[in-house]
Amino acid sequence: MSRDSGVAVRVLDREYVIAAGEDQRAALLASADYLGARLRELRRGGRVAGNESLLALAALNIAHELLTERGARQDQIASIERLGALEARLTAALRTLEPTPHSG
Repeated sequence: MSRDSGVAVRVLDREYVIAAGEDQRAALLASADYLGARLRELRRGGRVAGNESLLALAALNIAHELLTERGARQDQIASIERLGALEARLTAALRTLEPTPHSG
């Protein structure tokens, strides 16, 4: 499926050769499979006519998924940062409760 340092993928029954190194081959093929699955899903729904419209709708759906995941990831990062700050405050508070060498 590879030719001349490119990877051949099929989308809507057309073959495209994408310039990519061997280290990118698996990810590119997985991406093409994912796109193909989304296109078949939209096509089965029967509400989209024409390949151009089908591709545009698939691209919008995938972009929406990406942005939703990015937002969720940013929320997770913010939560982890808040937990880190809370841990630091708790650690500092606990240190004030530890006995000093001169106390009983």
